[in-house]
Amino acid sequence: MNRPQLKKIAELAYRTMFRQAPDLCEIQETFYGWVVFLASNKGRVVVKFSREIGRLAKEVEGLERLAKVLPCKVPEVLFFGREDGYSYIVLEWVEGVSAHQLPTDDKAIAAFRESYLNILLSLHEQQAPQGFEVGSGEYVPSFLDAFEQWMEPVCRYVLSSGSPFSKELKASFTSLWEHKSELLNPMSQHSSLIHDDCHLGNVLFDPKTYQVSAVLDPCDVGFKHREMDLFHLYDVRPELELVEHYCQQHPLDDGFEARRWFFSLWDDAKHSRNMGWYDEAWLQDKVDKYQRFFS
Repeated sequence: MNRPQLKKIAELAYRTMFRQAPDLCEIQETFYGWVVFLASNKGRVVVKFSREIGRLAKEVEGLERLAKVLPCKVPEVLFFGREDGYSYIVLEWVEGVSAHQLPTDDKAIAAFRESYLNILLSLHEQQAPQGFEVGSGEYVPSFLDAFEQWMEPVCRYVLSSGSPFSKELKASFTSLWEHKSELLNPMSQHSSLIHDDCHLGNVLFDPKTYQVSAVLDPCDVGFKHREMDLFHLYDVRPELELVEHYCQQHPLDDGFEARRWFFSLWDDAKHSRNMGWYDEAWLQDKVDKYQRFFS
């Protein structure tokens, strides 16, 4: 993606909205693309571009679904555009500080943790009586069956001759796939609406109260299983012990210690398939940690 061209497109979108040029125009690279922050005395917006075809449409749908149920701010999608071959979305600019910058004092941590866990618990209480969502309006009652439908294309990618995965990692993912029923069948068969990328880098907080001010950047929102959200909480600031405190209010089924790494590995494989990302040492380290809990 051409950085100067993306800034130009974002500035054009801003001019279309506010009839003037922005005083601020800052662009940042993200895992899936680019984000441009624009502001003037007329207003502030965020413009997002994605490298993955179809990702922006998924984000729009996910934000709209989350906005209906979350007791905190979710950015509103102002419009969906396309210019010079690039699709983009324009979002409202929401106030707050990224939660990965949360202060380390006990008061801040306790206030934020209570606020965010209440939000996640509220989200996960949203359930579909039909079961787990595998497509638009399609559900299956079995989590194992749903997982197979979600991840079978990812497994094919990992094991294909064209994937970057090493022979050793392909063998590890083959074993993961073969043992999935042992890991997943003991789980609760109650679905939950999930954010699907709820680590603290996608959360903002109020620097005065340390309460959550907004939740951002969902991935594949849908009625899945709450554990597919919870493993993300270890990704950023694990010392906050969010999962441990979550479990005090909603205990998890036995075996989560292994499933945490199982879900994380398949999530990484999904991102590899989507974006071509690959980190051999990173993945092998997770395999090693998974194997400590599952043998």
